[in-house]
Amino acid sequence: MQPDEYVRDLLVMEFLGFQAKNPSYSMRAYSKKVGIPQSAISEIIGKRRKITAKMALKIMTGLTLAPDKINEVLNGYRQGKSFLSEQIQSSQKFQALSIDQFHIVSEWYHFAILSLAETKGFKSNPAWISKRLGISEIQANNAISRLLRLEMLEIDPKSKKFKATGVQYQIDPGIATAAVKKACRDNIALSAEALESTRFEERDFTAMTLCFDPKKMAEAKRMIKIFRTKFMQQMESGTKKEVYKLCVQLFPLTRHGDKQ
Repeated sequence: MQPDEYVRDLLVMEFLGFQAKNPSYSMRAYSKKVGIPQSAISEIIGKRRKITAKMALKIMTGLTLAPDKINEVLNGYRQGKSFLSEQIQSSQKFQALSIDQFHIVSEWYHFAILSLAETKGFKSNPAWISKRLGISEIQANNAISRLLRLEMLEIDPKSKKFKATGVQYQIDPGIATAAVKKACRDNIALSAEALESTRFEERDFTAMTLCFDPKKMAEAKRMIKIFRTKFMQQMESGTKKEVYKLCVQLFPLTRHGDKQ
């Protein structure tokens, strides 16, 4: 990753981080913190403005980035080097699942059990797990067996209780298989069910309609990935009590009018 790309990602991630803590946090307040005009931030994020080394230094200083990281970025500018951003380094900690592995654990409750195992007061009891997730005890038993077999869940040698490995898993989103499509449909079904069964205070369902050039889709996916990473890091810090699912969907409503 080039230095200017890192600084651009940094601008987006930090803004999302502030908004996660305070939903009313504005771009105007952000521009004051960073020390550059709001219009400049918008142009940088939208890739309509190049980030010079001087501008990068001002942005990183305004965001109180660690001196060693600032020097690393500036060295990248001076030497024309690429380097991995914090976001990509973080994503490398994810363990890739093969299609066959994912097919085995594609039902939504497998990953829910992994997350549940990290919560305070977790019990290695299929009956307790089934009640907490609203699934049958047979489903809980079978899922636990699969997770143990794939070493996605382990047994603590001292307590003899199920224990989360702490590993995050991912599958290439570009691979379209029956199992992956089914998992996406399951997520939609879970969302529809939550809309009816979950109190407003315990959920957030919002949507927006916008228009942009389809050529920006790759950039949109990158920004969504940055948001997901930052959101996960922020929300999973501290005590873990409940398991949540975040679904972000972006899809076209129009049918390629320019080709008609």
